Amino acid sequence: MPARIPMTERQRAELLALPGTEQEVVRHYSLDDTDLALIARARTPATRLGYALQLCCLRYPGRYLRRGEVLPAIMLDYIAEQVDVDAEAIAEFARRGPTRYEQLATIKRNHGFRDLSHPLRAELGAWLDDEAVALTDGQALLERLADRMRTDRIIIPGASVIERMVASALHQADKAFAASIHAQLDTASRQRLDAVLAEKVHDQQSRLSWLRAPPNRVSARTLLELLDKIDAIRAFGIDEVSVPDAAWARMNQLAREGVRLTAQALQQMTPPRRMATLVATMRELEATTTDAALAMFGSLVGRANLRARKRLGETILASADQGRERLVRIAAVLEAMTMALRKGENVEAAVTSVAGLDLIEADAQLIRRSTKPGRSDVVGELQPEYRVFKQIGSRFLATFAFDGRKSTSSLRTAMGILVDLGGNWRKPLPIDVPLGHIEHRWRRHLFADGKIDRTYWELATYFAVASAVASGDLWVPTSRECTVRSKT
Repeated sequence: MPARIPMTERQRAELLALPGTEQEVVRHYSLDDTDLALIARARTPATRLGYALQLCCLRYPGRYLRRGEVLPAIMLDYIAEQVDVDAEAIAEFARRGPTRYEQLATIKRNHGFRDLSHPLRAELGAWLDDEAVALTDGQALLERLADRMRTDRIIIPGASVIERMVASALHQADKAFAASIHAQLDTASRQRLDAVLAEKVHDQQSRLSWLRAPPNRVSARTLLELLDKIDAIRAFGIDEVSVPDAAWARMNQLAREGVRLTAQALQQMTPPRRMATLVATMRELEATTTDAALAMFGSLVGRANLRARKRLGETILASADQGRERLVRIAAVLEAMTMALRKGENVEAAVTSVAGLDLIEADAQLIRRSTKPGRSDVVGELQPEYRVFKQIGSRFLATFAFDGRKSTSSLRTAMGILVDLGGNWRKPLPIDVPLGHIEHRWRRHLFADGKIDRTYWELATYFAVASAVASGDLWVPTSRECTVRSKT
């Protein structure tokens, strides 16, 4: 038997509860002239009030008024006022069981209410099967069914009855969806998916656990492992599995289950359910691993910048120490010159006694250069970081099918060149290598002896890729984060 809908007891009780607020009472229990005319046919105040109460309860929440049920005071007073009966008359009506059942028959006949017969149950079951294709939230489907029965004036026999109907529809939708996914997989794909549960990686870790493990540090090796995982996921051959738009909610539900279940739990499922869960899980893992790889690449670029700034800071500090020595030496030269001039001694001899002329000339040039206004050149310290991007850059770009805005056309051309080069320096840069994506800060380092410095051109391109991905100008369709940024 299908499981019950995941709800708390309070949610289950509220599904068919009588309204308890003034707003709800007015919305559901306002009687029109036709209602009042039919109610007026009852002979006594108690039967008129009973008729009105039972009619209102059949309309909302759509069930029978239970014998001895405690009614919200605001509901009782509002209905009694409309039929011009004292609310205390309900006590007399409650003591007369036969009258209650006679009135129910009259209400059904006068207002078109129907009990849930087998034909109606079959009709609603077919409707539920269609609705369940696009829904995985049992409570939402339960509320839809209750609304449908109220609209069609089908009396709801009880929450447990419609809950079983909804659970059955969801169960059938799950089975049908799993069967459709299973049917699209060939034998080889099924075997590869089953193998991911049995194969071991790193001693006792299953391949599924390895695929699901998040990155633990920022490094080129970690990025390469993420790219290996993406290649492994794509090797399962699930790209051709088609999922109708209406069924994506169920696909996402299976993915949420698959990323937390153990390999042993998945092995205990029926083959169709296991295959569908693994397909959903692999698609989810491809998206999350793609996001992780893109973030890792951005982190490596950020780390390269931090290291370059640190090196620049150390250089400036060392230069400052040397600068103090240089100024002290120049001061000594000036003192020697002054003393020689005052005593009428040989100035050249006095100066050279402090330092050689070549050293003094070099000091003067460095002091003059250091007093020129300008910004610190971080880019000039990035060259040592190239070894990281030579190791992972072309592999990273080749793994994904990047798309982007029109403004990134030069960058995407450059990315294609990097993929073709594959980090192999035996292959020269093309003559017409694109430069439109290079930021101005790289230009002074880009050309050496009239030629393009390949190291700086590749670095500038990789940094431009990270910037474009972060801004949403460049994206990977299988990435969830990129898709969100590209739409903002």
